[in-house]
Amino acid sequence: MDIIELKMKKNKKEFVAITFDGENISLTPDAVVKYSICVGKVDDDKLQIAEYESACTFALNRATNWLAISYRSESELRRYLREKKYDKKVIGYVVDKLKEYNYLSDENLAKTFVEYGQSKMGKYKMRQKLMEKGIKKDIIDSALDNIAPQDEVCFSLAQKKLGNLEPTRENMAKVMRYLLSKGFDYDTIRRALHKLNFSEDDECLV
Repeated sequence: MDIIELKMKKNKKEFVAITFDGENISLTPDAVVKYSICVGKVDDDKLQIAEYESACTFALNRATNWLAISYRSESELRRYLREKKYDKKVIGYVVDKLKEYNYLSDENLAKTFVEYGQSKMGKYKMRQKLMEKGIKKDIIDSALDNIAPQDEVCFSLAQKKLGNLEPTRENMAKVMRYLLSKGFDYDTIRRALHKLNFSEDDECLV
């Protein structure tokens, strides 16, 4: 491969090798030195390895910065890196390395999500959100297995939703729809409504 220009970007963390065919190849400074990449004739295999190792470094740095903003699942990270045009081999390297460092863990994500989410939503809603993140069913089941009874949480949200309104059939129907949207099961909702003085003799609201 013939390289006609090798220049460093302004951030001084990346070189761009421009080939005779007009291809732009991004390389780390370490890869440039390690594989003796310079203007002129360069061994194709060395350049290919340098490009791969550089892509792994760039992708790992990008992934680490992205994960630092918010805890993400493996599925979300893979999708993010695909959108950034990294190939499967590079993505696989990044995922494996982050798992090795315990910086990427669907188990930890599910456990943390449930720990904080159970004070705001029901079990069904938490399951739905974790599924949307691409987390496997067995991991979700494990995270939800030991969740505490949610009667108090459900009642607190029902009380807040009802506010100063009278517990009429119409108002309680609105409360029930709200609690269902929050992912609480029917029995938990029924107990919360009864605590709000809704008569058991009334017909089902849904």
